[in-house]
Amino acid sequence: MKFPLRSTVQIGRYVVSQKGVERYPLVLMLEPTLGCNIACIGCGKIREYESNKARLSVQECLDSGVQCPAPVVSICGGEPLIFKGIEEVVDGFLDMRKSIQLCTNALRLSDMLDRFTPNPRLTWVIHLDGMREIHDYVCNYPGLWDVAIEAIREARSRGFRVTTNTTIFKETEVGDVVEMMRFLEKEVGIDGMLIAPGYQYSQIDPNLTMTRAEHEDKFRRISVEARKHGYRWLASPIYQELLRGERMLPCTPWGSITRNPYGWKGPCYLLTDAIFPTYEALMDGMEWERYGPGNDPRCEHCAIHCGFEPSATLATTSSVKETVRSLAWTLR
Repeated sequence: MKFPLRSTVQIGRYVVSQKGVERYPLVLMLEPTLGCNIACIGCGKIREYESNKARLSVQECLDSGVQCPAPVVSICGGEPLIFKGIEEVVDGFLDMRKSIQLCTNALRLSDMLDRFTPNPRLTWVIHLDGMREIHDYVCNYPGLWDVAIEAIREARSRGFRVTTNTTIFKETEVGDVVEMMRFLEKEVGIDGMLIAPGYQYSQIDPNLTMTRAEHEDKFRRISVEARKHGYRWLASPIYQELLRGERMLPCTPWGSITRNPYGWKGPCYLLTDAIFPTYEALMDGMEWERYGPGNDPRCEHCAIHCGFEPSATLATTSSVKETVRSLAWTLR
């Protein structure tokens, strides 16, 4: 995933500093609350934690950033903007010099912007699953698309860095995704778009998600349009090749570590096979080699960015050619 240059340099230094370390995370996936103010039809969290009101304290959130050395924190959930004290959490991570991806469905964003200050290390990540019809259908919330677009415009006008996160499902038309990319790029103004496939795993209705062959076909077509028009697709070059079926990568489940109100969750953001009391216990206690395509049948069609973008990063840093290609892409 593409970050601002300052954050990219920080991540690169961190990776170099981990030389000789067998496993280390790049991203802390922090779920301060599992509650949400909408009920998306493709959300496995709703099925796993239905009606769950569990939450972390502000101090527990910040302690997670102390325990986990990852330079990037993705604050997700649940809906982070319903978490009381979210602005304190953000300020605390900024003081730690972490790069923050603050994920939201944008329902409360306009009302909350006054609590935050633009910072080059802070990025708002707005969930947007296509143009109006498909987005409101997937989110099961008529009118949410209009709210989100207005919030994006307002945040941008105030000087915040804003990107979007789009999950593509079986029913998602490639033309709708391409139109969304054009609209966001040309008519709204956006700092980048993360687009990835919905994944078949135990908490998701298989009628919504795609097999590997199905998502590879869609992403080949999306890539053609993204390259043709120069759209700001944030996926790294190697991860894009994986999505198109041009390259295989092993999953790196420890590359994005999840902390939620129950503890440190393994093996990944989607699968919960174990919960640990500390970050170190998670890293030492999981049998990481059991997971990923070819190892666990739940992982067979997965191409989730939190598992495979770290793999792409490791592949990039292991090759001078790939490092140069990635740097050119970052500076584009």
